[in-house]
Amino acid sequence: MAVYTKINKKDIDSINNQFEMEKIMHFKGIKKGIENTNYLLKTKKNKFILTIFEKRVSNREIPFFMKLMEILNNSNISCPKPLKSKKGLHLINLKNKKACIVSFLHGKDKTKLNLNNCFEVGKIIANIHEITKKIGISRKNSMGIKELGPLLKSIKFKSKKFNNLQNFLANNLKDIKKNWPSKLPQGVIHGDLFIDNIFFNKNKLSGVIDFYFAANDIFMYEIAICINALMF
Repeated sequence: MAVYTKINKKDIDSINNQFEMEKIMHFKGIKKGIENTNYLLKTKKNKFILTIFEKRVSNREIPFFMKLMEILNNSNISCPKPLKSKKGLHLINLKNKKACIVSFLHGKDKTKLNLNNCFEVGKIIANIHEITKKIGISRKNSMGIKELGPLLKSIKFKSKKFNNLQNFLANNLKDIKKNWPSKLPQGVIHGDLFIDNIFFNKNKLSGVIDFYFAANDIFMYEIAICINALMF
């Protein structure tokens, strides 16, 4: 369930007053996802996505995500584009939280990818990386190699099947840190290219969504994520 913040008709009217857009006729919470609250907004002719940022995302980091999506859109990468309010801002306040509205990306995720689908995913990743290795914005990777130690320590292990899982993972992390490459090409990566963030329309890739884990890191980290998340 990813609808942590409830909104009502009054909130929708407030959104309509702040953006140059058709009247919002319907709104519905989107259950997929785990980090932020998302709503599908429908006008007479168009659809949009409202994202309300929850606790994981720092308010000072949100402009990075807005700028990144804007740059990618302007470079012909198929991904959501953040709308600007009448004041020229990407972000609004909603329920005492930061929120944004982005364009709707047609298509849906596939549970099983064929070889051509994987090729298309690789192609859009390559195009994104070609763009982001040259842009002047940056964000520290909250899931980067230096953050994995504290993350591992924060996990409360309750597995009865695996007795020494915590020690096993700690030893693995030591090996990973020891052998982690330092001189590979890098730039801004998407950082969360799991199956539910890649959309297909009529079996052709229509774009990627959810850039809220995007950060600076080695490009091979992106490839490793994709191999683990998509290649099963």
